Amino acid sequence: MNELQITELNGQRVLTTQQIADGYGTTNKVISNNFNNNRTRFEEGKHFVLLVGEYLKEFLHSQNLGTQNKIRKLYLWTEKGALLHAKSLGTDEAWDMYDILVDTYFKVQEEKQAPLTLDQQIAAIATGYGSVKEELVEVKDRVSDLEENAPLSAGEYNYIGSRINQRVAEVARGYGKITREQRGKLFKDINQGVKVVTGVSTRTQLRAKHFDTVVDFTNNWEPSTATKMQLRQMSFDFEA
Repeated sequence: MNELQITELNGQRVLTTQQIADGYGTTNKVISNNFNNNRTRFEEGKHFVLLVGEYLKEFLHSQNLGTQNKIRKLYLWTEKGALLHAKSLGTDEAWDMYDILVDTYFKVQEEKQAPLTLDQQIAAIATGYGSVKEELVEVKDRVSDLEENAPLSAGEYNYIGSRINQRVAEVARGYGKITREQRGKLFKDINQGVKVVTGVSTRTQLRAKHFDTVVDFTNNWEPSTATKMQLRQMSFDFEA
C-alpha cells in the first residue's frame, strides 16, 4: 500500500481504474463491467470524474503521463466511488483493501498542536494572544482561506473547460475554415492566458478563488498578435 502512487485532481485524491483493479485483486475489465452493470448507482462528480480531450491531456501531463497518447478517456474514482466498487464486488479482498484506502490513502492528516503549559497559557493571556476576540479573528481568517483555496467542484471545472471550447470555436469561426493544427494554436494561446491570470501551471491546479477570473478572462479572450500572425502564415502555407 505504501507504494501506491498518489493521484490527485483539483487537490483531491482519486484512484484510476488500474489502481482500483490492482488494489481489489482483479482486472480493469472487471471494474469496467462492474461500473456498467451498476451504472445507475454511480453519479458523476460524486463517485467518479470522466476526463476527455483537453482535460485529459492536461491531467496526463500533470501526472507525468503525457506520452500515453493512446488514452482517449480516463475514469478517476473518488473515495465514495471506491466504496461502491467494493460493495458491488463484495469480495473479502476488496473490502480489506477499501479499509486500507480509507485509513491511509484518503485520510486527511490534520495538524496536531501540543497543548500549552500553564506558564504558556498565562503568558498568552498576558500578551493578549489568548483573547477570545483574536481567536475569533484567526478562525475567520482560516475559514476564508479554506474557502478561497478549496478545489473547484466537478461542475465548475467542467464549465470552465466547456466555456474555453466554446470561446475557441467562436474565435475560430472568424478565420473561416481552419486546420486542426491552427485550432491547437488557439487552445494553446487561451490556456496560456489562463495560466498567466491565475498563476497556476496546469488547469487542474485551479481553485475556487480563480473561477470568476477564469470565466471573465475566457469571455473576453482574443488571440495574441503572435498567434494571429501564426494562423495567417499557416493559412498561406496551406493555400500554397
